[in-house]
Amino acid sequence: MNKTLYILLSLFLASSSILAQNTDSLTQEISEKYNYTRTNLSSFDTTAIDIWGESTEGGQGIAFYENSKLKMIQVIWFGETGRNMIEYYFENGKLIFAFDQNFKYNRPIYWDEKKAVESGDKEVFDSKKTTVKEDRYYFNNEVLFLWLDNQKNKMDLTMGTNSIVGKGLIAHCYKMKDKLKNKTNE
Repeated sequence: MNKTLYILLSLFLASSSILAQNTDSLTQEISEKYNYTRTNLSSFDTTAIDIWGESTEGGQGIAFYENSKLKMIQVIWFGETGRNMIEYYFENGKLIFAFDQNFKYNRPIYWDEKKAVESGDKEVFDSKKTTVKEDRYYFNNEVLFLWLDNQKNKMDLTMGTNSIVGKGLIAHCYKMKDKLKNKTNE
């Protein structure tokens, strides 16, 4: 009995170690592709669209192509009290990484000194007081395998709601990919 337990425990520990190494190597590979894309962004061809009806101030989608191959889609939604930007990174046409940034303003963008005084407020809109929350999503074969929150803590992907996030990101990135592709075909 002890021998069987020892063998099972050894197999479990070995498989956990291999899985961690695989996750680390995938994460490193994706980080290198992310850095390559960010470094070469200005040399890529682009296609842009305006996005209306998804935020109070509209938005924009931009696709970046290297030799006709999609490398990144950047989507920005503007609002009175903040903006949200998500970047989708691709390799061989598949989503490998999503970087989501949520910018929250200290006051609405129109909150000048006059508006503050009228409202009995002493603070005006100040872009330097904007706070940013970031989430990083890593995909392998378009399955979310790692989600790092704002503090770069790993989120538990065994929770149903967290695994749904990955599917939602994939659905949204392909919706944007189709809209941008249709723009290029016009």
